[in-house]
Amino acid sequence: MNPREPTEAKARPARLLIVNINLDPLMVEGCEAIQRAFEGIDPALEVKIRPWRSLLDPTGKLAPDLLKWAPMAVVLGPNGVPFPAYPPAFDRFLAWVRARRGPTLGICGGHQALALAHGAPVAPVFPVPAATATYAGMPKVTGPVRIRLLGDGDPLLDGVPEEPMVMASHVDDVKDIPPGFRLLALGDPSRIQILRADRRPMWGVQFHPERPVPEDGAGLDRDIGARILSNFLAFSRTRSERESDES
Repeated sequence: MNPREPTEAKARPARLLIVNINLDPLMVEGCEAIQRAFEGIDPALEVKIRPWRSLLDPTGKLAPDLLKWAPMAVVLGPNGVPFPAYPPAFDRFLAWVRARRGPTLGICGGHQALALAHGAPVAPVFPVPAATATYAGMPKVTGPVRIRLLGDGDPLLDGVPEEPMVMASHVDDVKDIPPGFRLLALGDPSRIQILRADRRPMWGVQFHPERPVPEDGAGLDRDIGARILSNFLAFSRTRSERESDES
């Protein structure tokens, strides 16, 4: 080959980092379910799950091995312990979330962490005292719930109907829209169902898109969650390829 001939840019591998935000790093079931859902959409996708405690280096930047691995997007997984039980070190993780500019998706507790990082309050869905150490005995939203999209065209919601059914499982929810974010979907009893940052590819969903809605004979589209995850992957891949072409 003539050394002066231009070479075709090599596409970056499709890599997804899932952050386990649980207080106990051994609580990985929720993150593993998210991983299986994404791999079901794209079997060639490379996925890593990393606990929040070992995510960053001493300066607050992504750990060197993850920087080298270069994920195209980040997913913040769910949590099983209330945030008041977390140590002060969690604030450093929230600062990293706040500073992110790349594609980011918060799922359930990850959605709440995203809101906390940007100054919005998180509290119980129902009028009970906030949990401080455990969710045991707390009233919980669980099972299929209907949400309503607000008509704001967004790549995360491409092909999603106006009032889809999704799967919920949470004690707390986000109480206010964080500054710099907008509401894409609402529901009941948890009003804030999908958030999007105004100037960054950063989303939060209160529900669990990795869980299909059970069959009930009502003709529901059980794959709405998979469609949302697929849209997130497609957006992240396109952005990664564009950046690869420009580099």
